[in-house]
Amino acid sequence: MEQTARSTGTARADVVAADIPSAAAGTATPRLGRGPDDRPATSASARDGAGVPRADAVIREHAEFDALAVAWDDLWERTPSATPFQTHAWTSAWARAYVQPGKLVVVTVRDGGLLVAGAALHRVRRGPVRLLAPLGGEISDHTDVLVDPGVPDAGPRLIQALLTVPGWRVLDLPEVLPGAAAEQWVQNWPGAVRRDAASLNLQLPALSVAGALARVPSRTAGTLRRKLRTIDRLGIERTEVAPGEVPRAVSDLITLHEAQWSGRRGNPEHSTDRFRRHLTGALAPMIERGQAVVVEYRVDGELMAGEVDLVGHRQLAYYLAGISPALRKRIDTAVLLVSGALDLTTRLGRSEYSLLRGQEDYKYRWRPEEVTATRMLLARPGLLGSAGYFGAAAIRRAAFSTARRTLRGPAGDLARRAMHGVRILRART
Repeated sequence: MEQTARSTGTARADVVAADIPSAAAGTATPRLGRGPDDRPATSASARDGAGVPRADAVIREHAEFDALAVAWDDLWERTPSATPFQTHAWTSAWARAYVQPGKLVVVTVRDGGLLVAGAALHRVRRGPVRLLAPLGGEISDHTDVLVDPGVPDAGPRLIQALLTVPGWRVLDLPEVLPGAAAEQWVQNWPGAVRRDAASLNLQLPALSVAGALARVPSRTAGTLRRKLRTIDRLGIERTEVAPGEVPRAVSDLITLHEAQWSGRRGNPEHSTDRFRRHLTGALAPMIERGQAVVVEYRVDGELMAGEVDLVGHRQLAYYLAGISPALRKRIDTAVLLVSGALDLTTRLGRSEYSLLRGQEDYKYRWRPEEVTATRMLLARPGLLGSAGYFGAAAIRRAAFSTARRTLRGPAGDLARRAMHGVRILRART
């Protein structure tokens, strides 16, 4: 991942009207004049009064994407499959923390001034191949584009606008859930498409805790009930964080998270300044817009745990927690968090509680449903295709799959240690 580099000074007029055929009228969009950097310049008619583009456009500046917040989240609301990882607050905060100026590529499509499709992307290079990848990176569990299902040509126009962006060979969508807008959208892709199984997600239907216990074997249910009674006796106070408290709450949560994983192989990215900036920047507006809930747990007034839950159209999703080792010695904290989240899922009127990626044992105690995401690689049309990236991705996938099957005991542990070392190095760059 790239180092943070915030843009300073006055933002350049860098919203580019796309030179593409009009899918609705069948005529070409008039070409605008070229700027000094050989990109189409922005005309005054391409903007509304708030500085947001009216025509199909490519946004390359953080300030321009920030100005799109209301329109972007309105489109997010109209995209039934969209997850919290496609909200404006999540993607724009990640872009501010991780994406250098000039690397941002946010493609937008408008219909009569209304934003009807969008793809929040950035430029990356993997070996010799230049790619476009979603904003959110590896710390985001789900990938998608936003497409208004009420506008039939929104998806095809988004493809056309994306193809006007120069300098890339492959669009990499690493974690597309079943039913995502991207599944239908890629049906119209004019180039080669490769699909591979990606991460396994675990989720529970929205039920009361009693209803969830009724789904599991009686012996497991009895164990969970005893753990719940222990939690009740401890008298834990649960509070939800207000937007103005987010900077303090994120700092406290990460401190607890680091203590929780001390001496173990946790995700080193969670300890970086850029991750802290991203989470702080994203959560305050997400709480205000009903897209996130940050929960804190106290015992006798002392903060013992914090949790970030993300709110989608149909799901509440558990994202991150920080738990005091002292609390883990007294209760089963996984039961504390899952039981509290089930209550919250029901209260918010969502139909599912997602435990997101990962196959930890504590998740399977609740007999979750398994949902496998798909990695979609979309090659730019033309003779070069993916420039060998499809083949390289297939080889890498096969190598990792073989290693997981064959490496056991000390060899497997050595491999895991090596991979953790790689993750630490990446977190420091």
